[in-house]
Amino acid sequence: MDRKSYILGHFRGKEECALERFNKVVEVVAGDDVAVSLLEKLLDSAERYFGTVCKMEARLKMARFRLEGEELRDLTETLDRNRRMAHEALISNLHIFNRYALKEFGEDMPIGGVFSKNPEAIRDRIAVGDWAGELLCALYVRRKR
Repeated sequence: MDRKSYILGHFRGKEECALERFNKVVEVVAGDDVAVSLLEKLLDSAERYFGTVCKMEARLKMARFRLEGEELRDLTETLDRNRRMAHEALISNLHIFNRYALKEFGEDMPIGGVFSKNPEAIRDRIAVGDWAGELLCALYVRRKR
C-alpha cells in the first residue's frame, strides 16, 4: 500500500468532495479580500481544531501510564476544554464565512458554501469536525512535493 492510499484509507472519496468544493469556492471568492480573509481564518481554525484533537488523544493515551485520579481528571478536563473551544471557533468561522459568501456571491456560491457535506449537516458538530479533517487531509495529500 502506497503512502497516499494509507493516509486516505479512512476518508475514501470524502476528501475529494471537500477539496473540490474548497477549490470551487476559492475560484468564486478570489477577487474579494474580505472573503479570502474569512476563508483563511476558517482554515486556521480547522487546523487548530485538528491539532487540538490529535494532541488531546495522544496526551491522554500517554497520561494514563503516569497519572492517576485527580491529576488525570484535571488533565482530561483541560484538554477537553481546549478541544471544545477550538471546535466552537471552527463552527463559528464556518458560519461566518458561509453567511458572508452566500450573501455576497449568491448563486455563484454552491449550496452549503464551503461545507461539502449535506447543507443540513452544518448544524451537526461531528459533521463539521469530520469535514474539517477531510479537507485538511485532502490538502495535505494533494500538496506539491
